[in-house]
Amino acid sequence: MTVTDLRLPVLLACLALAACKPATEVKTPEAAPAPSTAPAAAPAAPVTFSHDPKLDSRGFYLTDAVVQSGNLKLASLNIGQADDFADWEAGKRPAAYAPIFMAFDDLASPTAEDELGRAYHTVSIRVMPTAYRVDGQEVSFHGVDPNLGQVTFTGAFDLKALKAAKAAGPGEPKPVLTGVLHVGDHQFRNIVFRYFGGD
Repeated sequence: MTVTDLRLPVLLACLALAACKPATEVKTPEAAPAPSTAPAAAPAAPVTFSHDPKLDSRGFYLTDAVVQSGNLKLASLNIGQADDFADWEAGKRPAAYAPIFMAFDDLASPTAEDELGRAYHTVSIRVMPTAYRVDGQEVSFHGVDPNLGQVTFTGAFDLKALKAAKAAGPGEPKPVLTGVLHVGDHQFRNIVFRYFGGD
């Protein structure tokens, strides 16, 4: 038997032991933990359309402030009755008949006379709401128009003044609503709207 013949079983035994021995763990520098792909908990979605059915805010609201962008000048803020809000929120009203909207006159349009002989512009646009809240705590409105851009208002009623103005009926408009109005890039602070009950 040669030396080679004696070494062969020893080598085979060593290889067998090596195969059974667990491999040495190679540690690599720890990488920063991967950012979590799980979405963060979203805040509660705001109520897009909200109104207080007990608040009687129906009417036309006018302002002495000059709110104008290009040829478009704010004419009025218009608010419907409680049923109009309920129908809109239930999807029962067409998009052209929102319970709250802002009307802008196009000053470049021709004028005509109404039944009382007052001149008015024959072209006006209505900015319809994409969101609103109308209650005793806040009056907020958000809408978008291709020419005006974003139109937003945030304010509050003077509830006593509103009640008194409604009780007085037609006559001189009374200030009842104050807030901040944004039309595109223009901001109008402390803008006052007066309740108009008709002539």
